[in-house]
Amino acid sequence: MAALTVAGWIALFEREEGAGDEGHPVFGLDEAAIQAIEIARPGEPTVRLERDGEGFVVAEGDGPESAADSGEVDLFLQNVASLRFQREIERVAEADLAGFGLDPSGLAVRVFPESGDGPLTARFGDETPAAGNRYLGLGERVLVTSAFARAGFDRSAWDLRDKRVFRLDTPAARRLRVTAGRETAVEVAREEGVWNIRRPYRFAADPYEASEFASRLLDAEMAGVAPEPDEGEEDPFGLALPRITAELDLVAGPQEEAVSRTVHFGGESRTPPGVFARLEADPLVFVVGKPLFDALREAVETDLASLRSLGLFRFAAFRTVVLRFVTPDGETAFHRREGEEGRAWTMESGGGAPVVVDTVAVEDLLYELNSTEAENVGDASLPGDGAAWTITVTEEIEEGGETRETELEAVHLTVSASGEVRALRAGDDRTLVVGAEAWHEVTELFAAARVRSNEP
Repeated sequence: MAALTVAGWIALFEREEGAGDEGHPVFGLDEAAIQAIEIARPGEPTVRLERDGEGFVVAEGDGPESAADSGEVDLFLQNVASLRFQREIERVAEADLAGFGLDPSGLAVRVFPESGDGPLTARFGDETPAAGNRYLGLGERVLVTSAFARAGFDRSAWDLRDKRVFRLDTPAARRLRVTAGRETAVEVAREEGVWNIRRPYRFAADPYEASEFASRLLDAEMAGVAPEPDEGEEDPFGLALPRITAELDLVAGPQEEAVSRTVHFGGESRTPPGVFARLEADPLVFVVGKPLFDALREAVETDLASLRSLGLFRFAAFRTVVLRFVTPDGETAFHRREGEEGRAWTMESGGGAPVVVDTVAVEDLLYELNSTEAENVGDASLPGDGAAWTITVTEEIEEGGETRETELEAVHLTVSASGEVRALRAGDDRTLVVGAEAWHEVTELFAAARVRSNEP
């Protein structure tokens, strides 16, 4: 008899198309008045979204809380505040709810107002015979809403999570240390705006590669969340003694606040594929893509080989004002000045008066020095025998509206009798192996730059 009654209601009220007006609010709350929301599905853990300070946290069942994605939360709150119904089915008994797909309901949303009242529970039922409509239970009431409204509420904890590993606004890396097992293996840091390798030994880092390496970790996202471990299973995710630990020092936010983050990498995950990881002091175990872990492991195994800068110099040629050579034959210094036709260069050598030299020749020498790449990394110190050279660059720097000159780089070189060239940059703990052809090009251009110009 109840089924016939429900069928009668359906025939009476659902013959026409869905209502054309905007309808009436279901919850009657604006977004700021919502303290928490729970999403319940039969046989699945309840998803809870709750305010935490200025943001929201999300949890699934009894699992740990984690930060929610602000964009996803804003959209979800909008869906709650804007949910409307077109009409209400009158005189519905509790025994009739099954006929509307509301006992049990496939999806229920419980909204907890900031006032402490509630919760207000909406249960999504079956679609109505009329196109574009769906039954919605609100307490003991049966409402008719849009058939498409349910999709905006069918959200998992994963959908709502902030999937960024570090969850920081406008972060910029300053130091990255990677530990394998219990030993600190490699470290790279940005010092006074310049990237340098600090472990296993000090060495200039390629600015692009170092920045990319740090950003790869800084921009990492979760690929999934670890499943519940079997009861009594010891170290199910391999994080008791992590295979890799990465410590990141950075600044974040408009005030560039200094913060530190440490992430541990454990065993491999099959579903989703990747590696289990956890932020220090955070109970949530998540999964990151294997390429990130492989990049960190390769950095350890190769002593950051891909980050080493093999450039002989890293000055800006256009800012150079003095280029000084100390060779076995004496000292030669090139000074930039403003000539009648723009930039010009003079040379002082052997204590003599300055003479004008060819601008193109000097600047060709500068660009050659700036583009010369070593073939490899050598020993910790220069050989004790051979011809000694020192090349020093002075740049013009603007700071606080004032211009000053600063001696930026000094490179010491030793040229053996057989022509082997080793270079040691200031601040490095290892030498560079410079190819014979590259060094020959430098010395040829040095000789050409020393020729006196015919210009007055």
